[in-house]
Amino acid sequence: MSAAPYKPSRWEFQGVRLWHAALLGGFVIAWVTGDEDTYAMHLFAGWWVAAVVTLRLVAALLAPAGSPLALKRPNRNQMLTVSILSTLALTVLAAFSGIAADVAPFLEDPHEALAVMSLWAIGLHVLVAVIVFKGRQWLRRVSAALVVVALGAVPALAADPARDAIVAAYAAQAKQQDAGFSGFSAARGEALYRLRHTVNPEIASCSTCHTDDPTKPGRHAKTGRVIEPVAVSANPKRFVEADKVEERFMRDCKSIFGRVCTATEKGDYLTFLINR
Repeated sequence: MSAAPYKPSRWEFQGVRLWHAALLGGFVIAWVTGDEDTYAMHLFAGWWVAAVVTLRLVAALLAPAGSPLALKRPNRNQMLTVSILSTLALTVLAAFSGIAADVAPFLEDPHEALAVMSLWAIGLHVLVAVIVFKGRQWLRRVSAALVVVALGAVPALAADPARDAIVAAYAAQAKQQDAGFSGFSAARGEALYRLRHTVNPEIASCSTCHTDDPTKPGRHAKTGRVIEPVAVSANPKRFVEADKVEERFMRDCKSIFGRVCTATEKGDYLTFLINR
């Protein structure tokens, strides 16, 4: 006589829902707190996601075959199982690579790539779940929604602009701001890098976080996070994305100098570090 099929309790289904909420909440917090000023929260969210996924895998190993907590169930669609495993694998890799990047900065780029891949995996998992549980009539509507969300939430993976194009753009702005502009100066850029201010005692100058030698790794004064060298000779990935360069200037100039930097100051700063 065969054993009766396992009958899941409502608490198991509730646990699956709560787990999804916990994972989504941690992922969203990690996604929006990736900057240095919010790095402590970003790191906490990474640990949270890692713990939540690990707990889910442990529950899956211990759960009976018919439980909704099990990764594989007798009546579960194979495509759904693959999407679940893929999403869990990418999410846990993104979380642990981010934690590891705190002490091994070279893992920062792989971590960011895995985070983007995890976001797409989550979107695809939602799409698969809708197809499996709600039927194909929802496919077109959900696909369109995912495209809209992805285009708005995922950073564009466009080709990096050349450094000379970024410097040229600041030169054009400098000419508009100052009729007497005659070019950028590495010496002025170095002075700006080392000049100490009283606006923010914790970060009095650029060298506070980047050290007196910009070819060496630095450390964020508030969070203690390791920062890769800011000089291009030691870190060729610096200053190759115009949006990120401008974002850093807008944030750091206000934080250190208490004002927005001029185009001339930005170009001088870049000229100094590009030639180091």
